[in-house]
Amino acid sequence: MLEVFSGLVTGFLTNLVNDVRDSIAGTVETYLLSTHDLSTLTPRPLTDEPTLQAMFHLTLAMADLLLVLVFTWAFLRSLWERSFRAHYTLKAILPRAMAAVVMAHFALLFGQMAIDLNNALVHAVWTQPLPGGPPRLPWMDAMTNGFGMPLFQIAVRLAIVIMLVIVAFTYVVRFALLAVLLAVAPLAAICMILPETKHYAQSWIRLFLLTVFMQFGQVLVLRFASLFTADLTGSPIEALYGAAVLYLLIKVPGLMNASAHLESKTEHLAEGLVKRAVKGAMATRRASGA
Repeated sequence: MLEVFSGLVTGFLTNLVNDVRDSIAGTVETYLLSTHDLSTLTPRPLTDEPTLQAMFHLTLAMADLLLVLVFTWAFLRSLWERSFRAHYTLKAILPRAMAAVVMAHFALLFGQMAIDLNNALVHAVWTQPLPGGPPRLPWMDAMTNGFGMPLFQIAVRLAIVIMLVIVAFTYVVRFALLAVLLAVAPLAAICMILPETKHYAQSWIRLFLLTVFMQFGQVLVLRFASLFTADLTGSPIEALYGAAVLYLLIKVPGLMNASAHLESKTEHLAEGLVKRAVKGAMATRRASGA
């Protein structure tokens, strides 16, 4: 009875995966291997989405109005600023303000350039001829061909299906996050002007770059992983290998985020050491002068 049930479940999963594989084969280039606006049947640049453009122009108008408040605050702070390096004088504020205005008005253009760079890198990695043969998804053979005991096949295929759903959900979240980040880009650009809000602009840049180029990191892992599956065809090791590759794809965004935070912490630590060294040198100079 158990063997009959296992055979029915295995056959159902096999037929289901075959249908899913046939539907994915034609769209993998526009989904997993590129970043486009997927709200229409014909892929187009993400920044061509009308709703995104409307929200962008709204936040751009808000950013232009906030410039008045920014300059007012900077003027008031410059009246009582007593620091070694001035941060609120016109000489310090004006270059940052001009750069922020340019970034705000051309944020969609710059954002699409970053997305196009990611697409070009992904295409180059995926289509580059390598000794291991043409690129392939390491888990597809395990989902369509038999291997090992029926219960083992069910367990491995179920794990692969669950992780595929997680990967798909991750890309839906990525698409929505990119749209939100591009829509609020003018406000993030204005945050570059004042020292009090500079860290918000830095956080936006870090999150945007991570969201855009996480796809390149995942495809790079996937391309190299596909080179080592030629000798594992039809074996249980190939099924486990495909599941492991999917798990690694899920972990790539977290690893990139952790490395970005580590870089930020190192930068803050270096800045703190430099400031303490400068203060120590100034204190020593004052003591020697006295």
